[in-house]
Amino acid sequence: MLNRIIKRITNNFGLKILAVIFAGVLWLAVVNIDDPVTTRSFTTTVSVENSDYLTGIGKYYEIVNDSNTITFKVSGKRSYLERMSNSDFRAVADLELIENMSRVPVEITPQRYNNYVTVASKIYYLELGVEDLVSRPYVIAVETEGDPMEQHALGEMSVSPTLLRVSGPASVISTVDRAVATVNVEGMSQDITDSVIPVLYDKEGKEVDANELSFNIQNVMVSVKILDTKEVPLSFQTTGTLQEGYEYVDMEYQPETVKIKGTSAVLNTINNIAVPKEVLDLTDATGDIEKEVDISAYLPEGATLVDNDQAKVSVTVKIEKHERRKFKVPTANITVSHLISGHSVEFLSDTVEVELEGLALELEALDAATLTGSIDVGGMTEGEHTVNLDLNLDSKYKLAKTATVTVEIVPAGSSQGTSAGGSNLRKTDTKTGGNINTTKKSDPSS
Repeated sequence: MLNRIIKRITNNFGLKILAVIFAGVLWLAVVNIDDPVTTRSFTTTVSVENSDYLTGIGKYYEIVNDSNTITFKVSGKRSYLERMSNSDFRAVADLELIENMSRVPVEITPQRYNNYVTVASKIYYLELGVEDLVSRPYVIAVETEGDPMEQHALGEMSVSPTLLRVSGPASVISTVDRAVATVNVEGMSQDITDSVIPVLYDKEGKEVDANELSFNIQNVMVSVKILDTKEVPLSFQTTGTLQEGYEYVDMEYQPETVKIKGTSAVLNTINNIAVPKEVLDLTDATGDIEKEVDISAYLPEGATLVDNDQAKVSVTVKIEKHERRKFKVPTANITVSHLISGHSVEFLSDTVEVELEGLALELEALDAATLTGSIDVGGMTEGEHTVNLDLNLDSKYKLAKTATVTVEIVPAGSSQGTSAGGSNLRKTDTKTGGNINTTKKSDPSS
């Protein structure tokens, strides 16, 4: 049975193959002659017409959802469709036909075989994001990058024009905080002028993408002066009268020097920054005075601070209350004046107690043995007297209360000699008026 089937298939095999080939050729011929209608998809980019329509009514638009590329179906005879490509179609969106301020219908037309092919009747849309178009002016700020040459500093900076008008969608304009023109001053020692493109920044200091924005100008001219610098000391003075018993001790302030800038002609005339004494009024102060002084107001004309942070100077005026301390002044250190002729003076003790007023540290350092003084016995007769003591004091000290010393005026040569304690006393020479050493008066009962 199998052999019979194989024999039938292979019988006249060549003729059978030719028949199959002929049938295929015949079918192709029939198809080509008939040229049936078929459908094919094409893709093209949408062109926008009358784009100034929206800007003319104060609107800004952008295409969203990649809707400017559309794919559509075209029907027609196969012979035509096979010879067509994407570039044979034109898709146009006329913005004057915008609907709901969100979409524009797209008209698709064949550029070839227009009478033989048909675009599907489906309506295609160009989707738009539409918002208000705004325009806002910004004052252009000048900033620098880099540092001038050593011993130089930045001076006055200017830009021309000073305003930049920016136009664009409200959502973008609302993010703009400032317009900046930046010029490089690295290593500069002379004034510079440069053409600069302004850049927009948001409140966080990030650069704003300007692709959707337009400017009334593209470049501005920036001028920067380069000045000399100089380090100068500060000088403070005080005024006013302290309360009784208080004394100005010292003054501290930071910084002690500041760096100023200006032309060399100006800087050569400046040796310090003097703050008027009226700024630090000590009237009735009973303790330290701490004050922050803005020295910028006292800079000479033509000079400014290199670092504005140095304008505020912290000043402390130290005021201390006087203390009182008692000292025993050796009577041997006291001189006598105007003693009556033919008499001498005898001190009744080796020392006299005095109370001094002054600063604690000064009183601590004072040695009583170095203190000297004098008494005036003019017009006094023989006998015992209490006399005011006039101390020879440094200006750092003063008597807290009147000091007195008790003496006895006796005829010359009547001294009792050395006391039991053997203390040395002073005796005035009535002939010369000078002072001589003598012994303490002896107790009559001894």
